[in-house]
Amino acid sequence: MLLVGPGGRMKLFFVSVTFVALVASAVPSLAQESQVLSYDAHGRLLAVHRDSSGISSVTTYGLDAADNRATRYSGPTMTAVWEAEALNHYTGYAQDEGWEANAQQPSSLLIAGPYTQAVPAGSRVAVWKMMVGPTNSSAALVKIDVFDLSTHEVLAEQVLPRAAWRSDWSYQWIELPFQMDPSRVGHIMEFRVHYFSVAHVRVDKVGYR
Repeated sequence: MLLVGPGGRMKLFFVSVTFVALVASAVPSLAQESQVLSYDAHGRLLAVHRDSSGISSVTTYGLDAADNRATRYSGPTMTAVWEAEALNHYTGYAQDEGWEANAQQPSSLLIAGPYTQAVPAGSRVAVWKMMVGPTNSSAALVKIDVFDLSTHEVLAEQVLPRAAWRSDWSYQWIELPFQMDPSRVGHIMEFRVHYFSVAHVRVDKVGYR
């Protein structure tokens, strides 16, 4: 049999993937999904890229000095991403892997920047990885926006109450679509977070796609 002998397991893997792809394409009502696996020179899995119904995501793995899997990142595929603590802030403080504020901090810009001039023209999505602490307030916790610093114009904005998060102290990806007109290419762009001094809010990453 073809599945027996040296390399047999690898052949079985490819047969299985091909079979799943054929089933998905034979039934139009099923969502189409593609998956690309990336390995290093030693055959260790480094990343999994998925594309399902037009939504792209990536999971990447980091290895420690002993080649053990040490870190894992999972989230939307982004063109560029910045760590929140590396950006500008007008309120809050560094906390663990992000930048945070609580109700004792003044209302101001929790995140300003990244002042990128590399956003290409077209339909884009700004992305923030954020978590919130417990609160009984129904008031807005933050406002996110896409700001063209070159023209001092807001391209898109959204106010987020506690209901925008599924649970307390759990990171969630928040997305805000915006249109980058060709005339704005090369402008200085910000993906900002305005803090309203209602509850704990922590931002880990900021990016766009």
